[in-house]
Amino acid sequence: MCFNDPIYLDLGSFEELMVDTDQHRICWMYHDILSHPQIAWMFDKYAGKGTPIREAWTTMAWVAAANQEDSFYLLFKWYEDFYGPPQRSDLYLIEREEGAEGEIRVRFLNRDFQQKLDNRGQEWFNSFLIRVSENASFFFGESDFESNPVGRLMRLLENNPGRELECLDWHLGRRSDREKSLLCATVSAYFRSVQAIREILFSLVASDGRWGPENGHMPAGELLDLLRTVSARIDGERLPELGDQFQELADGFYDDPVLAPYLNRGSGRVMTDMTESGELRWLRLEGRNARLLLRDLYHRCSPRQMWDVFHRWQGEIYVTVLRRPLTRDLHRGVYLLSRFEDQTGLDVTGMFWLENVSVGVAHLCQGEFFEELLDLLLSQYTMQGTLSHTRFWGEDLVGGYSHLLKEAFDLYSRGYG
Repeated sequence: MCFNDPIYLDLGSFEELMVDTDQHRICWMYHDILSHPQIAWMFDKYAGKGTPIREAWTTMAWVAAANQEDSFYLLFKWYEDFYGPPQRSDLYLIEREEGAEGEIRVRFLNRDFQQKLDNRGQEWFNSFLIRVSENASFFFGESDFESNPVGRLMRLLENNPGRELECLDWHLGRRSDREKSLLCATVSAYFRSVQAIREILFSLVASDGRWGPENGHMPAGELLDLLRTVSARIDGERLPELGDQFQELADGFYDDPVLAPYLNRGSGRVMTDMTESGELRWLRLEGRNARLLLRDLYHRCSPRQMWDVFHRWQGEIYVTVLRRPLTRDLHRGVYLLSRFEDQTGLDVTGMFWLENVSVGVAHLCQGEFFEELLDLLLSQYTMQGTLSHTRFWGEDLVGGYSHLLKEAFDLYSRGYG
């Protein structure tokens, strides 16, 4: 079977998904092909809790690319009245293991924490569905969901062979490269999700003898009807090709981070020696706001290294403030050094420089001494502190971060040494 155990989201993880949706760190789009009650019922039956859904209800499906490679979110909104508010929603993570030939895995994202929320918290929780629609409108325009933005994009690319990136760049207008990359990644997830549903249906049909209706499973006839419905909308043979094409376009807009400035070994020796002697002080940041800040910095500078909200993040974050340049490469500003374990179990170590120019600019630095410096910080006593609220600074987010980090650094430095 393609269905694994649920992932239990806590309140903080779901709030991060809210923030990602609001601040367009994630791109949602309406999925016309998968907006079928039987598909949502199938997911609920095999991957969810099996909560009864009324037969008269209808559904709308939404898809978004996740940060983890070869994975995406699928959201179903359930309606009693199609023109009224949704009565319920179900959220899933779908991933393909070990590349293009790997097996599909579906996991229900359990949000049972909502049962402990008060009335105000319930309103906030339910607002997620509106935010998803607003996010989709931001990326794809206002729509009555009758139009097909994917079809328009496909026609544009088919009419301009060899100039796909250039034409899409022009078509998407004045959006940032990051937004264009997110949009293309979600269109890729649109095709990959259809491919995944086809594979799941084939798998269920093949195992019908063991998973018949007498055991509460879907009859083979219904599965075949559903498979024909999904397959009629798009050529199944083209799904991998189309998924890869739009992922390549996403990479073309925003692939590897621009690592700048390069901090050489000389700069590393200066920072390490001054840290060891106590001349250069660091603040070890703790608390959830520091994690939120780091996620946003990775979103801006190296999105592929940003972890998905449900990942149990563990790591270290240190910050220092240079009031004057230390070397030709170590300019004045705020430096943030971090290490965490990503979703594949690998360590990610990085240093950000928040430049004090205009409203603030964030750089992900390149260098060879970050691991050594971080090991030194972990081995010696360092002052510790937390950040105040980091969200919704308006357009001047990086400038706001710089100000917050300086304030925190100065506050905790007063009682140090």
